[in-house]
Amino acid sequence: MKVSNEELAIALARLEEESEVIDLLKKCGYWDDYKYWRSFGDNDNNFSTIGNQQSKADAALVEKFINSVDAILMKECLVRGIDMRGPDAPQSMSEALRVFFKIKDGQLSYLDSKVRNKMSESIILAATGGRSHMNLVIADRGEGQTPSKMPDTILSVSKNNKLRVPFVQGKFNMGGTGVLPFCGENRFQLVISKRCPEIPNDDNDPTFDQWSVTLVRREPAREGRRSSMFTYLTDENQQMLTFKADSLPIIPRPKGDGYENMEYGAYFKLFNYSLQGYKSNVLFDFNYRMSMLMPELAHPIRIRESRPGYSGHSFETTLSGLQTRLDEDRQDNIENGFPSSDAFNVDGQNIRCSIYVFKKGRAKNYRENDGILYTVNGQTHATVSDSFFNKVNLSYLADSLLVLVDCSDIDVQHREDMFMNSRDRLRNGEFVKEIEERIKSILRDHQGLKKLQNDRRAAAVQEKLNNDKPLQDVLQDILTKSPVLSKVLFGGARLTSPFRIVPSAGEGEVFVGKKHPSFFSIKGKIKNNTIERPINHDFRVQFETDAVNDYFVRPAEKGSLILKVDGRERPELVNHLGLFNGTATLTIKMPEQAVVGQRIVFSVSIDDDYISTDFLTNLTLIVQEAEDYKGSQGGRRTPPEDDKKKGNRQTPEQAALPNITEVNADKWSDYGMDKNSALVVYALDEGSDYFLNMDNQYLLTELKGIKDQNRLLLTKARYKYSMALIGMSIQSYYKSLTSENSDDSIDVSGEIKKITTMLSPIIVPMLESMAELDIEDI
Repeated sequence: MKVSNEELAIALARLEEESEVIDLLKKCGYWDDYKYWRSFGDNDNNFSTIGNQQSKADAALVEKFINSVDAILMKECLVRGIDMRGPDAPQSMSEALRVFFKIKDGQLSYLDSKVRNKMSESIILAATGGRSHMNLVIADRGEGQTPSKMPDTILSVSKNNKLRVPFVQGKFNMGGTGVLPFCGENRFQLVISKRCPEIPNDDNDPTFDQWSVTLVRREPAREGRRSSMFTYLTDENQQMLTFKADSLPIIPRPKGDGYENMEYGAYFKLFNYSLQGYKSNVLFDFNYRMSMLMPELAHPIRIRESRPGYSGHSFETTLSGLQTRLDEDRQDNIENGFPSSDAFNVDGQNIRCSIYVFKKGRAKNYRENDGILYTVNGQTHATVSDSFFNKVNLSYLADSLLVLVDCSDIDVQHREDMFMNSRDRLRNGEFVKEIEERIKSILRDHQGLKKLQNDRRAAAVQEKLNNDKPLQDVLQDILTKSPVLSKVLFGGARLTSPFRIVPSAGEGEVFVGKKHPSFFSIKGKIKNNTIERPINHDFRVQFETDAVNDYFVRPAEKGSLILKVDGRERPELVNHLGLFNGTATLTIKMPEQAVVGQRIVFSVSIDDDYISTDFLTNLTLIVQEAEDYKGSQGGRRTPPEDDKKKGNRQTPEQAALPNITEVNADKWSDYGMDKNSALVVYALDEGSDYFLNMDNQYLLTELKGIKDQNRLLLTKARYKYSMALIGMSIQSYYKSLTSENSDDSIDVSGEIKKITTMLSPIIVPMLESMAELDIEDI
């Protein structure tokens, strides 16, 4: 069967089944004739490179979006006749948005939603196919590629096409192929492209006004090869299939209502894309997930549901990135006072983080189980599970916390040390470990988080404590009668009643800050602005201000704190800068050249284009003799005042029993439980809260066969106290490991949940059998 290349392109764009694609290519004589298939990247061993990229389909898909955004920005640069790699080109993505689209501070959140909607029509994601299999079309009206350039751009691997373009994100020339392993059985990706006609044809490319069409596929091993290979469709001379046309009707409209024309740019169709968990209407969960993976999206994207059979008021929406969504939805979904801002320095690298706390039950449309997002230029490069928050005793906030860690300012070498080239996970290394430790410290010491943690805890357990008091009484009686058990769990410490909930500190008027401060001055009394600190300690200074909490880290109109020593800027000495509800906490590193007795003059000022003063403050540091203090920072941290106050923390001679609360099936979702769960533990700064699943399926099965009421009560009691003791034993074990190795990287609450779940099928029958065992049985 003979078809023109234009007809082939349109036909392939409208097919929805892999089998249909194969049938068409067989009829055209392409499928089984290897002379029509060229190795991707002109490398027969490309499978190992292409197959070793993103580990998840959603992260791989993000790279396609990033490439489309880059293509739009590069087009805007080229049509203006600007050398993309030259000094006249924008030097950042935000500058490109300011220059090319006149967007204030380069932030989409400043645009009216109607303007964003119109802008989004330049990049379209359409879901086609059916419910059982979803195809994804990504079409952008960006620079596009000429047929002669396709093998060295879209169809290449590891060529540095954008490495020296400062305002784009794609650098490794690998993201475009990361989606291939997640396509269907044959790994089909349809590619159609044409160069934007407004770009000057400086190279006198004879194919400049032509379209090209190709299909990428996976070929099984042949001709002595040990692995599969990715190839793409060409003519018999291994050149691109080309044709001329003003436009192609290939972009799916919403709800499957036909196709709209594409005049130029790049078009990709991913057949049977394996996006597990996101095959429902793409306007919802899929949209939320993409938004999270691109927090500060540089260009809005139009998302369309083009599959038949879906209902709803709308079949398209605009994806603008998580940051824009959070800015628009802050009042209804974010706790008062958040986001709060923190900045810190590790190994000379400046890192900023924003801490969001969602109102109870409001986080599900913004994040899944991801608690920390590490971003570079607005794209998520790695995520950390929200179980991280259990390690800093914020279990009551774990399902509501989101920390955005902006690593855009770190240099190339540290970025390489931090992220895999696939840009979807962290490397293991000292630099990453130190960053995680600093985040832990920020979260542990955050007064706003402490207050919210206590408020959430009070709401969850306060009303149940009195009803559950017999649980603690019986548990205390068990441990009192068993000195051995008490010693194993508590080292012989005197047992105390469970930690009581007290009202949160800082209740009263809600802090209402200003977008730009009207004052920024030292907090507290420091005589003559002179402080004395040991040479082996960092030191902390607090300032009062009326700036809002995200003042130092927000994307636009943010302020910067300038630290100088003897008149010279020293940003590397800013160890940490936090701002919350009118208090800015600045931790300064002791200069390496400092000597005992030296007087060092520091100056602190604010750089903000929107205020008329810099709020200059001068501080004099007198360097003292070293102190022998071993803190978590290796002797470089001044212990918090609370550590020094008697009575604020439990002494080693006391050990608090856990608060124990029974949970039934209707409350499983509140604690991340299911029918197999047994015990969930929320660790606190002092003591723990235990939540026992009394509708565990194995417990209910055992109780079902018990007719005697007294025995039924006894069986339930054995289950409860056994699970509590097991949880206490696990906590005690990991506490001893942590104290010996100074390693708090283990999610103890997660381990308790996992181990007690594994034990729940056997604990009741084992206890029943052991209770009936006598000497004659053995």
